[in-house]
Amino acid sequence: MTNFEYARRIDEAAGLDLSLDCEEIDLQDKLYGLFQCFMPDGVGVEAVFAPLQNGEALQARIMPIYAVTAQRTQEAFDQGMAPGYFCPPQDPKFGGEALKSLALAHVQNLKIFAEFLGKNELLKMLNEIKFARVQESFDLAHNKDGLAHAVYEAITEWMIDAPKLDMKLWVLGEAYYSINCDYLLAAYLQYPNYAQRPQEDFLKPYFKLYLAGRQIAFERGEVVVFAH
Repeated sequence: MTNFEYARRIDEAAGLDLSLDCEEIDLQDKLYGLFQCFMPDGVGVEAVFAPLQNGEALQARIMPIYAVTAQRTQEAFDQGMAPGYFCPPQDPKFGGEALKSLALAHVQNLKIFAEFLGKNELLKMLNEIKFARVQESFDLAHNKDGLAHAVYEAITEWMIDAPKLDMKLWVLGEAYYSINCDYLLAAYLQYPNYAQRPQEDFLKPYFKLYLAGRQIAFERGEVVVFAH
């Protein structure tokens, strides 16, 4: 199955009626917002993954997002609105200590990833993070810590360069990004397709924080957990 054939299969499954008379490089942009077509509960999304190697594993990764956002999405539908992104509500089961534990586990796993890539400078920066704290809001515009940028660069470089088990998944690049405009989330969701990866599922704590309605930032030797 070619990338064009796969894109047509997806187009039919989602009922998008896209014009796919385009250059292959433009296929990704055509499918921006694809997963929102299967809101609120993900029914029918299996058609996207069925043609893919490791399709079941890839589908299993995305289903918890539908589960935690379904109620909020349905409420929006009932008011005649359609959410542009998947934004989980804050999970009251996660108290401060649990959130801090997940944030520090994320930092520890990023160290594993840095060692896997041989990124010594990134590892040095991560080793400076000693504490975690939780606060209700954080102004990312004022986040001057270079660690977030270094993590982003390392992960996106790995996403591009790592050999893939099924090259067709490339077509879904923008679809994955548009879930919440988050490259780390996209990397987690595509993890089964990377042929060269750390043995540790290193972005799992990050995904758990996302599902709990939280984000993270780095600031002066701390990892900060805050609400979406």
